[in-house]
Amino acid sequence: MPEELMVEKEYISEDPMRSPLQMLCRLTAASMPLVPLAAACTSVATVRRPAQFIAAKAPQVVWVTTADHRQVALLSPTVRADTLGGLAEGAHYVEMPLSTVQSMRARQPAPRRTFLLMGGGAVALAAVALSVSRKPGGQYYPPCLLPNTDFCPNGGGAP
Repeated sequence: MPEELMVEKEYISEDPMRSPLQMLCRLTAASMPLVPLAAACTSVATVRRPAQFIAAKAPQVVWVTTADHRQVALLSPTVRADTLGGLAEGAHYVEMPLSTVQSMRARQPAPRRTFLLMGGGAVALAAVALSVSRKPGGQYYPPCLLPNTDFCPNGGGAP
């Protein structure tokens, strides 16, 4: 019998805030893999200086509008001197003078979108943590393991 009382005492003395904290830790751990996704928020935007952009960022794909209004997707674009080259539509290698490039679009970081995603995730996480930490009806008591004893805090004492 003393062993049973010890088990009951350990169970009752458990910190009531431990469970919400464990839940918060689990939610945080579960959301950690999403951080790279949030940091990788991008959008397709116009490139102001095509030659410098390609040299600095080495994009996988760019979309080029030429002076005669043709649109070409270039994979693995490169710039040599004043010539833009790459795989057109992923099939054959093409080159064109940079002077014929009317505009170029490429994937670029979108810091505002990233900030909104991270902020929204933080608000959602805080809301879940707050709802888990609030218990209706006052103090939380764990279910009684030994309901027919005097040690049960939630009214399950001896008859």
